[in-house]
Amino acid sequence: MEMNIKELFEVGVSFESAVGVGTKEERSRVVKNTSRINLPNDLVEEVKNFDKEINFLVSGEIFCPDFQLNVSVVKRLCDLNQNFNMSVISITRGKKFLAPILKIENYKAPTIAVLDKEMNVLGVFEETPKVVSAIGNFEEIKLNYFKGEYLTDTAKEIVDYIKKCN
Repeated sequence: MEMNIKELFEVGVSFESAVGVGTKEERSRVVKNTSRINLPNDLVEEVKNFDKEINFLVSGEIFCPDFQLNVSVVKRLCDLNQNFNMSVISITRGKKFLAPILKIENYKAPTIAVLDKEMNVLGVFEETPKVVSAIGNFEEIKLNYFKGEYLTDTAKEIVDYIKKCN
């Protein structure tokens, strides 16, 4: 069996449903992380004024701290613009079907495929923002990362992908 991106998007669930299967502690971390998303006004306005449909196909699960942090940012972007849609599939489905489509050899969760209206890939966010991945010793920034200090970097990276939409 194979699935294309459109089929994967269609079988996915909403952010609320994905979060809803988590433990009470996992769900509370999403609420806490969401409260820490403090986007610059110019970025908020840019997102609000984007007039094209964007789809986010997320492969990840609520137990993952990177999901709790970074997918909460995608949810915030969707809340800011009614043209933005999100669908969440499991890590297993992501590894089996999405990774080959995106040509990802070393799959990491969450993987967020940023798609245009026709489901063409505009960009792929993997696990953490690139600025975090580029830091040689994650242990040095781990506490700050999990406190949400890089959430704006996640938003900026995703918005950069969105801007590729013609």
